[in-house]
Amino acid sequence: MALRAKTKTPKDAPPPFSKAVWQAVRAIPRGQVRSYAQVALYAGRPGAARGVGREMATLPHQPDLPLPWWRVIRSDGTLASQVAQEQARRLQAEGVEVTRRGDAFRVKVPREARPPAKVARRKR
Repeated sequence: MALRAKTKTPKDAPPPFSKAVWQAVRAIPRGQVRSYAQVALYAGRPGAARGVGREMATLPHQPDLPLPWWRVIRSDGTLASQVAQEQARRLQAEGVEVTRRGDAFRVKVPREARPPAKVARRKR
């Protein structure tokens, strides 16, 4: 019986879930938005919206990772409160209509947004 050599991954390599989320976020066209749940679906992990939210929370603080994090919003259309003003500014620059009611910013979430062809679905 032959032994397989273990493949080593660098300690700073992102986990597969992060890579899948990043790929799904990169595929969101300019001027459009997707919810955390839609990104989870595109990443091949339906039901992992909270995981996407945790992943997205770190992106505004990683300028070396060029991902359009501002295109991912809550399913009710509200923007993340911690970065809402910056997110609203970037979305408006792309032509997305952003409304404001009090301190809350909101955009219209597309109902049917099919996963882009570029995004590979996870095999089960």
